[in-house]
Amino acid sequence: MTRPFQLPNDVLLLVGEQLDDHADRWNLIFISQDFHDLFLSLVYRTVRLNHWRGAYSFIRAITKRPSLARVVRELDLSRWRKESIPQADWDVLQRCSILQGRVEVSSYSQDETTQWGENLAKGRGDAWIALMLPLLTQLRQLHLVYSTPSICLNRIMQRAISNERPFQSQPAFQHLSKVSLHHREHLDQPTAHANAANGSHEDQSALLLSFFQLPSMCSIVANSLVDPTSISIDSDPETDETEPLDVGCSSITEIDLSRSSGNRGMDALIASCADLKSFKYQHSDSHLTSNGYQPTAFYRSLTRSKRSLQTLWLDHYGDHYPFTSAGLNQTHDEWFGSLADFSALREIRIRLPNLLDIRYQSEPTSPLINSLPRSLEILYIDGCEERHVGMLVSQLRTVVRNRRSRFPHLRCLSIEGAFRNASADELGDTSASASEPADDTIKPKIVQAAEPLHEDCASAGLELHVHDRTFSQSPHH
Repeated sequence: MTRPFQLPNDVLLLVGEQLDDHADRWNLIFISQDFHDLFLSLVYRTVRLNHWRGAYSFIRAITKRPSLARVVRELDLSRWRKESIPQADWDVLQRCSILQGRVEVSSYSQDETTQWGENLAKGRGDAWIALMLPLLTQLRQLHLVYSTPSICLNRIMQRAISNERPFQSQPAFQHLSKVSLHHREHLDQPTAHANAANGSHEDQSALLLSFFQLPSMCSIVANSLVDPTSISIDSDPETDETEPLDVGCSSITEIDLSRSSGNRGMDALIASCADLKSFKYQHSDSHLTSNGYQPTAFYRSLTRSKRSLQTLWLDHYGDHYPFTSAGLNQTHDEWFGSLADFSALREIRIRLPNLLDIRYQSEPTSPLINSLPRSLEILYIDGCEERHVGMLVSQLRTVVRNRRSRFPHLRCLSIEGAFRNASADELGDTSASASEPADDTIKPKIVQAAEPLHEDCASAGLELHVHDRTFSQSPHH
């Protein structure tokens, strides 16, 4: 096919980059030989693999054409479907010289080769990705689902950090900046106790900590993590292979942990970050070793970053059980501590009992206006009980009225709690029609209590949002 008019390749590539759908980019390479040669590298910039068949094809392609491996910027296995390879297919794969070569270059012994084979045959994404990683020298983003124990992936990451084979020819992952790690067992069984198997805590921590040691890392997202600080303290030093992180050694500026357990405030992770700007943490007591959410532990850890931290989300929609392995679970309602000295903090999302010291009284021991930083722009308060609405409104009104002198950058306030009108079913009213829509409105007394704050915010040009946990309202009620 001859193009009726010629556009420079740079212009065509810019047009191709505007196609967000990967399928549309893929279709470009079938238009003509010219388009195939031009746009093939564009197709390989973002690679999404969902199963072993795609992984095998990808490894073959980048092994045969190393130039394609060098254009890969993002590798996404977040939707990986773990499935064992049928025996007939596995017999064919074992005879593939390319696959054999990748395993051999990554293995140091026959035992390791056997382990690779077993994990690949089970269709484990962490094993397949471990074969690819040494080839992807220009990778920027990595999203993966892994299982524990992730022997092959852990092994490859440790060798990358140590510049050992298969990374001895050049430093590994020099451009990798964003990583998301999702634990497979948690995703498959979100209500089950995570990490029940012996050694799985150490396995997860070793994998996570390896990314903290890479030179260009900026952002890490993970789920179902047990605090590596408590592991390094409580584990046997003779058998634990997890190396502690040096203070300030990591370039990571964003940490986002969901359904995790930070018994010691994730101190090892936070302390390793030289310039932490965003920390988001969602607690879960589903982990067998959880001692409950302990806000004061996070306060001690985050104090290290009080001059750099800009975004802080603490325990939004966390899971708190009445009892944990430590006994009666009461620490989750502790006061976090004053945030006034966090001089760069712009956005705060925090539960009311952690924001204000109201554990044993109806009024806080320290006024809210004295606990917030001057740099504050957005304040989102979770978990406000109905009995505390009046108190919180009063505290926030003081903040709003003093915004010019104390909080000149403040622009948005949000309050979340159990504020929805109960439905007929919830009230046990069997006479209500089943076809009647649910009453998804804020209780009138909540609206009335918040009205003075709404008037203050409107006069000040601030946004006010009042939310129920089950749904979100538009600005103001």
